[in-house]
Amino acid sequence: MKFKDLKEFIDSIGDMVIVVGKDRRIIAVNEAMLRKCGLKEADVVGKECHRISRCLKIPCPSGVACPLREVLTSGRVKRMVHTHYTRDGRKMVVEITASPLKENGETVGIIEIIRDVTAAYSLQENLKASLERFKKTVKIKELFTDILTHDLINVANIVLLQCETILDREKCEDTREDLKRLKRNVERLVVMIENAARYARLQSIDSLDFRRMDLHEVLKNVVSTLEESARERNITIDLRVHEPVLAMVNPNIESVFYNLISNAIKFSPRGERVVVDILDEGEEYLILVKDRGPGIPDEEKERIFERFKRVEKGAVKGTGLGLAIVKRIVELHGGRVWVEDNPGGGSIFYVRIPKEQR
Repeated sequence: MKFKDLKEFIDSIGDMVIVVGKDRRIIAVNEAMLRKCGLKEADVVGKECHRISRCLKIPCPSGVACPLREVLTSGRVKRMVHTHYTRDGRKMVVEITASPLKENGETVGIIEIIRDVTAAYSLQENLKASLERFKKTVKIKELFTDILTHDLINVANIVLLQCETILDREKCEDTREDLKRLKRNVERLVVMIENAARYARLQSIDSLDFRRMDLHEVLKNVVSTLEESARERNITIDLRVHEPVLAMVNPNIESVFYNLISNAIKFSPRGERVVVDILDEGEEYLILVKDRGPGIPDEEKERIFERFKRVEKGAVKGTGLGLAIVKRIVELHGGRVWVEDNPGGGSIFYVRIPKEQR
């Protein structure tokens, strides 16, 4: 190939290109190489490749590790990655592809295509570092969950048991009231710890095991569990489901219904009615829980399902995780949960889940 034709060919390549002959002298370099190195063609053409780095503003990869001998001997393409440092201390990573250059069937040299991959390499290194930090974060999260599940909950339960023991033998009414308040706060603490541990576990999994269950029976069990709480507030739970409602679900679905119905009881005025129903919508079931509480502002309707987001409702307090747990369980079922205004006052919580799992 004539020098003019060779030069036109390598100048059309966007990466840096250098052509070296069998005598280790540089035959040609392209314009990209000259621009990158801040050189003139006369500075390099005809010079020995191992001396070129003296002329360059950045070290020449060919001068550092010239693959001429290996390529000439094997006749195969060689690929390399080298890290260099510029004279001002900047790191430069280049990817070199060295191929035999042939003329009339004879190998007369090599052509090196040199790509600056510093940015991509830096991104790769940053991703590796981020992955390591993520792994450490996951380990810390697992440790924290384990501490919540075992150590903290054990301590809280010991305090709760001691409160109950002292209450049984305490005669002073003022002291008894103080102990009752302490007991209620410890009970809230236990619920918060259990919810935090449960939420952490749910966030760490991508799927659940499903089995065919009767949602009617699940709701009946939940309502039975909450009947005493409802009686204390003179609230009626109107369960409008009376026949089997079969669906492929995980037993965790019970905590979804428990949370929504117990919230409806807490937030509804005394003497009101909480309505629970299931609607058959073809391939899905739509479960709804209606309350007569103060309602939820439109701007809060999405936020209440986020962790630690809670709308203040008078004296009612929450852990900030109940609805986040509800949302996560429903999502793992391939469903959706949301809230709308109850036309008669209050809120309606909807849970849509598929009858079958694909």
